[in-house]
Amino acid sequence: MIRTGWYELPGGLGPFDLKRGDRVLHGGRWATIVDLYSPGSSGRGRVLHLDDGRYYLLRPGERLPCGRRAGHG
Repeated sequence: MIRTGWYELPGGLGPFDLKRGDRVLHGGRWATIVDLYSPGSSGRGRVLHLDDGRYYLLRPGERLPCGRRAGHG
């Protein structure tokens, strides 16, 4: 994938499958998820706070290519 010790999850992940620390392909670049938020009163989807300072609303049904750090041991 992009770095040693990372693996790409097949088919991408939706808004409620992602975790803090996952890397997602967004805007043609890989970015790490710093935090996840509920999008206010609607509660539909998740807001991803990325390490490049951007925020992205991932709606239900949307999927992003995702990489996760390989477990140790």
